[in-house]
Amino acid sequence: MEEIQYAFIDEFGDYRFDFDKGYGSSHFIVVSILLKESNKQHLEWELGQIGQKYFQTGTIDTSIVEDDPTQTLQLINDLKDLPFSIYAYVIDKRKIREDHGILFKTPFLKYLNRKIYDDLNRTFEQLDLASDEHEAKLFLREFKNYIQSRSIPDLFNYSTFGFNHTQSDLLLQLANLVTKILATGYERNLYSEQYRSFSKILKSKIAAINLLPLDYKNFLYDYQAEHDRAKDDEIIIKQAVNLAYTYIEKHRKSEEEEERLRLDFLKFLLFNLKENPDEYVYTDEILDNLNAIRDVKLTPHSFRSTIVSKLRDRGLLIASSNKGYKLPVSLNDLYDFVNLSSLTIHPMIQRIAKCRDQILLATNNEIDILEQKEYVYLKRIIDMEKLKI
Repeated sequence: MEEIQYAFIDEFGDYRFDFDKGYGSSHFIVVSILLKESNKQHLEWELGQIGQKYFQTGTIDTSIVEDDPTQTLQLINDLKDLPFSIYAYVIDKRKIREDHGILFKTPFLKYLNRKIYDDLNRTFEQLDLASDEHEAKLFLREFKNYIQSRSIPDLFNYSTFGFNHTQSDLLLQLANLVTKILATGYERNLYSEQYRSFSKILKSKIAAINLLPLDYKNFLYDYQAEHDRAKDDEIIIKQAVNLAYTYIEKHRKSEEEEERLRLDFLKFLLFNLKENPDEYVYTDEILDNLNAIRDVKLTPHSFRSTIVSKLRDRGLLIASSNKGYKLPVSLNDLYDFVNLSSLTIHPMIQRIAKCRDQILLATNNEIDILEQKEYVYLKRIIDMEKLKI
């Protein structure tokens, strides 16, 4: 039996849609702190030490995020090496209203319940969820009821995917803290310039940030606010993001582990695009995120061959350089990919050409190793190169 994986959940935001008048949150955020059962006791102990270090009461107080950004940075630094991951949803309610016509609390909650349940249930075969039962948070209460109506408990009243009365005040406090930190990057009433600094440290803990609804403009608006780029770059961003979204939507119900890895990789690239559009992400960092929520670990070779290569084979735009991977936001990003590929492709073609020439020479042109029909394209490329000399 696989080790139990826990998800401690918290929410931020309200269910109102009259924010044009200055009321209600612009975003609704749901955060899951993921951890293995074997790490639970150690993580709780570490959080207890952190609580004593930063707060006299020992309880993690989220007001530190607004009151003392410098202390918050130190706090996040203390958290970044602990054994947990973050799997979150950031819903732009303004886009929900525009795209889905949801203007009231009840249909909004139903939309969230369905979206988040479907995604979590597909992503995690087994998940033991927990939330603060003492706080009257409407979504979490409705979400718990929604899951319980669909989960199938065993003879011991344990559901492999559901709320099983697992509790931990410290882990719920951590979920509350992370939710507040994310809110400073998205919520209009809490936005902080410090969020960039927060997110750079916290990025290593992110398994996925799911931005809803799916809209490339979620990325384009923020990117253009900081860069003066040509119209061509907008086309590249739009194409890269829409291709990623289309792929996620098409394969979101897949139960194949490799496909799930591809989806999580794309979600990670989308999050990185939102947070740091110009920065590449090193392979090791990507693998740390993908492997954080899995028992079987993905290797660099299998990552390149079964994840990145397969996505590119299907037409997705993924830029790469010696600094890692990213979704392209400019022609320069695509040139990086072409340049890196050419460093491998061109020498290999030259080696094949030299090998072919040696055999042609030794056999008086009677044997051409590129004569087979499956090598026609290689023969054309090599022959064209010779014509240039």
